[in-house]
Amino acid sequence: MWSTPLAMKKVSLYMVDTDAPLAAMTLARMAVMHPLEAHDDDQALQDYPAAPYFTVYHDLNSRFGKVSAYLEKPFVQPATSNGVVTLDELQALNEQLKDLWAQVSELEEKQRRQNEKMNVTRQLSASLQKFSALDLDLGRLRRRGRFLRIVVGTVPAANFDQLKRALSLDGFMIKRFYSSEGIDHVVVFGSSQQREDVHEVLDSADFRGLEIPQEFSGSPARLQADLNRQIEQETEARKEVKHELTDLLSMHISELQRAHDHLLLARPYASLATVLRGRGRLVFLQGWVPAGRDLEVRKKLERDLRFPFHIEFSAPEKEEFERVPSLLEKSWLLKPFQGLVRNFGTPGYREVDPSGLFALSYILMFGMMFGDIGHGAVIALAGLALWKHFPGVAIVAVLAGLSSVFFGFIYGSLFGYEHIVQPLWMSPMHDPVRILLVAVLWGASFILIANLLAIRNYLASGLTEPAFFSGKGVAGMCFYLAVLYASYQLFNNNQFGWLEGLLLLLPMVSIMRFQWRQATGGLVERVLVVLIEGLEHIISTVSGTLSFLRVAAFSLNHVALAAAVFAIAGMMDTFGHAITIVLGNVFIIVLEGAIVAIQCLRLEYYEGFSRFFSGKGSAFEPLRIET
Repeated sequence: MWSTPLAMKKVSLYMVDTDAPLAAMTLARMAVMHPLEAHDDDQALQDYPAAPYFTVYHDLNSRFGKVSAYLEKPFVQPATSNGVVTLDELQALNEQLKDLWAQVSELEEKQRRQNEKMNVTRQLSASLQKFSALDLDLGRLRRRGRFLRIVVGTVPAANFDQLKRALSLDGFMIKRFYSSEGIDHVVVFGSSQQREDVHEVLDSADFRGLEIPQEFSGSPARLQADLNRQIEQETEARKEVKHELTDLLSMHISELQRAHDHLLLARPYASLATVLRGRGRLVFLQGWVPAGRDLEVRKKLERDLRFPFHIEFSAPEKEEFERVPSLLEKSWLLKPFQGLVRNFGTPGYREVDPSGLFALSYILMFGMMFGDIGHGAVIALAGLALWKHFPGVAIVAVLAGLSSVFFGFIYGSLFGYEHIVQPLWMSPMHDPVRILLVAVLWGASFILIANLLAIRNYLASGLTEPAFFSGKGVAGMCFYLAVLYASYQLFNNNQFGWLEGLLLLLPMVSIMRFQWRQATGGLVERVLVVLIEGLEHIISTVSGTLSFLRVAAFSLNHVALAAAVFAIAGMMDTFGHAITIVLGNVFIIVLEGAIVAIQCLRLEYYEGFSRFFSGKGSAFEPLRIET
């Protein structure tokens, strides 16, 4: 049901500096070692022999990325090779790509200028469309004539007629030449010798002046023809530059392919820039490997390295547990659930991987909350339809749908109908008190299992005191059992005596004593912290259990929604009845199904993981050859 990350061993490798690239390549091809960052407290080995290599690799990779962004066809993956890329080879390629990037940059800048020019021309063409109805030299609209005053602008269409009448009183005329979205583009003209100033009249009509571009000189028809011709010329110029860039890259395609291959092969050694330590000809590399592969690593290094080396494998010490990466067992069935677990965090090295327990409890809760044979079958079939493109979603959907079908038989529900299939147990609506009690018992069992896992994680990590005395340890579990027992006595036998009080008090004293020892600060501050945390533990214990009442609430809600659909359908004629039933069931499957899926996830995260799962581990990321 659950597992732990695979056991790890720390590997310490001492070798000659010239063998370090070979060792990096060997380990990368095996994809078996998670490099361990070097510590500054190691005074004997202060040099970083891979740092110059990484600098050149980084420059080459940056230039290659910029240049290859202009290529449409992907590169061919390099053939398997045991050779390594030397620093001289990287530097030579870096210089070649430096020259190539300079040429590409020049063409890119040329393209940028052409694009800007094209955008300006197109904007002018779009602006000119508004003046196409004017059969006059647009250059005259910018000039203030000696005898004629011309003003161009926009005015709300609703104000046009009123403005026209007001201007006519002052001896001015107005002509509408373009309208769009309630705005009229107009030209106002009249005698420049008139003393009356029309600005106040224009302002009262919300007139906004327009700036005539300097490029507009001549009739709109002639200007449009010139702009169209200019756009064609600029389009051809852009094509020429694009062809020039394509030809340039085609001439250097073999060089780029070589850079691609060399970068892939150089990456393992370059990635050791902050990991590989050395002094003189001696270099030192540390990392983590799965415990079962230490012999394989030794044999591969003996085969590939040219000089003698020394390698050690050791189990991690207790103090190193937080630094050990977690490698989880792969399972196609649990893969989507492992992804959901990673959304909360990565299990620590000695922690339980809750993926299996999470999958089982999630699927069961979904079925309990959404039990219906027909609805579950639809969800399962939808999951099968998604299998090819979204396999992770498909696995969850199929399992959830099958769980819904199973509980549908238990409840006797088929697309909301409860008289077609005989229930194996009962319908939630027929005995809501019992279904609420089942939900509480389910929640109590869930929390107790989480408590046991927390104790196990504490003990596996060597944290004995929290395992026994903390709120998540044995003391916390005893308090929770006492709460369950006291609640049973109170509600079932109407009894709460000294025994129940003592059972509650003793573990709570242990928990608060542990919190007192963990707290820091002055006396008053420690007292407040202990009291608040103790009260918080009591509240979270009760509220956590009651949170599982939503399992029963949604199972009841499922029946209630179906009843509402049938009630509405009963008011319709035969055709309307059928349509309402179909659409109602679609609504239940889509909307309530999504809500139930989210609620199950919430219970897993907040009432399960938060009680035993730190999620502070680091994923196992081995040195590897990228493809």
